[in-house]
Amino acid sequence: MKAMFFPWLFVGFLFIGISIPLVLEKVPPNRWYGLRVAKTLSSEIIWYQANQVAGYDLMWAGIAIAITTLITALFFERLGSAIFYTINFAVFISVLIVAVVHSFWHLNRL
Repeated sequence: MKAMFFPWLFVGFLFIGISIPLVLEKVPPNRWYGLRVAKTLSSEIIWYQANQVAGYDLMWAGIAIAITTLITALFFERLGSAIFYTINFAVFISVLIVAVVHSFWHLNRL
């Protein structure tokens, strides 16, 4: 049972961990970490503003993934593995799409 929900929980916490330095504006412009597109790399002000929002989006995505995993793990016996994976995968894809769309929407407004 633990082996089934651990990867999902790990991904949720990984997203939260990756997002914290972005939210706190601790990541300077670079080519490896953050929202790295031509517009963000063109200005430090845009870099920090866009990456802070992207960090918050990634943090909320991670929280949603972790909470969904914990809730579905509680009902694993009733759900079964196929429904467990379907729910967690659907939440994973949905929150990532929302995070990416919102991050780029905000970037386009800068």
